[in-house]
Amino acid sequence: MTTPQPTTTPVDQIPPGDVVRDTDVVPVDGVAGRYRVDIPEAWRVVYAFGGVTMATAIRAVVHAVDRPDLSLVSADATFCQAVPCGPVAVDVEVLRQGRTAAQAVARLWSLDPNDPSPGGPARSDLVVSCVLGRREPESPYRLQGAVAPDVGGPEDYAPRPAVVDNPFADIPYHRQTDWRLAEGRLHWGQVDVPPGEPQASSWFRFNRSPVGPDGCWVPGIVAVPGDVLGPAVGAGIGTQHGFFLILSLQIGMRFVDEVRTEWILQHTRAQTASDGYASGTAELWDQDRRLVALAHQIAKLRAF
Repeated sequence: MTTPQPTTTPVDQIPPGDVVRDTDVVPVDGVAGRYRVDIPEAWRVVYAFGGVTMATAIRAVVHAVDRPDLSLVSADATFCQAVPCGPVAVDVEVLRQGRTAAQAVARLWSLDPNDPSPGGPARSDLVVSCVLGRREPESPYRLQGAVAPDVGGPEDYAPRPAVVDNPFADIPYHRQTDWRLAEGRLHWGQVDVPPGEPQASSWFRFNRSPVGPDGCWVPGIVAVPGDVLGPAVGAGIGTQHGFFLILSLQIGMRFVDEVRTEWILQHTRAQTASDGYASGTAELWDQDRRLVALAHQIAKLRAF
């Protein structure tokens, strides 16, 4: 197989993305648990954005488990190999189908654009394990230690600048979302910004809505705004060492509730960055300040 390379179509020539359509997996005839999808260049950073590939794998799990009575509880992703935009395959193994829960593992890998057959042995560019369970609203065991950040609504903050002296300012992925920094620091081309508090709060929405017919985000897509460690690390490190890439190694998510608003508030904190690695957490709140998901991310830091 030819190793797929990242695509390089000029950003102005790339059609707009639709996250629901672009992560919608299609079963492969004759191969049980096998799916195929084409991830368009709209979701490119250098390779396909990690949160988008994770969402794709989760959607394949939901399809394979096929249990409307179960909701996503958690997903843990290990990124073994960068996935270029283009054709990918997903293989799902359902580990358990219980009365009130199910577990499954998805393996996602990129296909050769010159021979994009989704058959053959599964590979593991990305591995995602998922737990699905039946919600129990009558359960008396409840607490919420997380507190929503004290910031305004998305209308109170400016959108991301379109053109600045920053290699990541105008990439295809950023054109698919509206992202507004509410608290923290992003440097937008500034130089000599010293290290600061390693946290950020930001409002996020897709330009094309991920809300399904039931009024909620399509399951799994919240993994996209859950991939958000970079702003907190950047705020904490400052600019004295130049721009850097955040290369996700692992992302773990806990799905707390359905998402019913177009905007999500991302509250991110980096707990550590050392020896070339960083880790941190994110709380995801909807526009009504309801906690909808939690994420923990570990990433490799690489100079750009």
